[in-house]
Amino acid sequence: MIIDIPNRIYWNHFTTNQNPYISEWFIEIVERKAERIVLLMNNADKSIGLAAGIKDNIIYSPFSAPFGGFHYSHEHLMYDAILNFLNELKEYVVLNSLSGINITLPPDIYQTNMNAKLIHAFIKSGYVMNTPNIYNWIDLALFDGIWVYNKVSNRCRRAIKNGLSFHFLTETEEDEKTDAYNLIKQNRIGKGRKIHMSFEEVKEINSRIPVDFFIVKDKTTSTIGAGIIYRGNSNIAQAIFMGDDLDKRDLGTIDFLYMNIYNHYKNMSYKHIDFGISSLNGEPNMGLIRFKEIHNCNTSLQYSFRWSPDLDLN
Repeated sequence: MIIDIPNRIYWNHFTTNQNPYISEWFIEIVERKAERIVLLMNNADKSIGLAAGIKDNIIYSPFSAPFGGFHYSHEHLMYDAILNFLNELKEYVVLNSLSGINITLPPDIYQTNMNAKLIHAFIKSGYVMNTPNIYNWIDLALFDGIWVYNKVSNRCRRAIKNGLSFHFLTETEEDEKTDAYNLIKQNRIGKGRKIHMSFEEVKEINSRIPVDFFIVKDKTTSTIGAGIIYRGNSNIAQAIFMGDDLDKRDLGTIDFLYMNIYNHYKNMSYKHIDFGISSLNGEPNMGLIRFKEIHNCNTSLQYSFRWSPDLDLN
């Protein structure tokens, strides 16, 4: 039977986080965005757990992040344990008079074996699969400076010819970090998109994990490109925000930024850079998918599942 475990018992038991968004420190940062936090584990089989938030009487994982998912003892967890846990989650919802549960899994680069078993078990146990989101990431081991689309190479050469320079910002360069964030915010506004984190929230994340800021400057030393990258995983860097000055895009800024960021993390021996979804609620952004793929990104699927008691009544 699944029960809500006291905070310290749960976190002392699950000391490894398969992704940063299910960690204790991250849950603490965003817990104000949920009505309450639940830490769920079977009181007999303690091999799998779920740290989630309740909003509008529904369990969400995540409740304020790109993805959530489960804690587990190891990647090769028995399939039966997974299936039993998912079925018992449904029982927990009913016994506690909740309206349902929604879970978005991390992409495969974070947990390949577990994702395969979880996706199968979700379907087998009667959860509804939402239309998967398109997800993009790059395998840095395969990046050798050769682009799949020749025009990216041409634009990188144009950027160098135009005198653009790439900079990794140090801890003391606070003003330039602010400029980087503001440039990305203006880029989002120019494209009709929202930015869902304030600069203060980014800095709060940086108090728990390394957050890297990069900028591209033109010959006049004006900042015309910027990237903000999380390092919450020892093998995967996560590109949270990337953007350029839309009025100076013809200088090759964004291609130059990507090239240098790839090389930066490859030199740090990272395996992947996670570039996030290129769709919203299953609706693909054709241009964004194309943009990431011509910058050597791989495309895969990110899965979300939901269940509510009324589903079993139909």
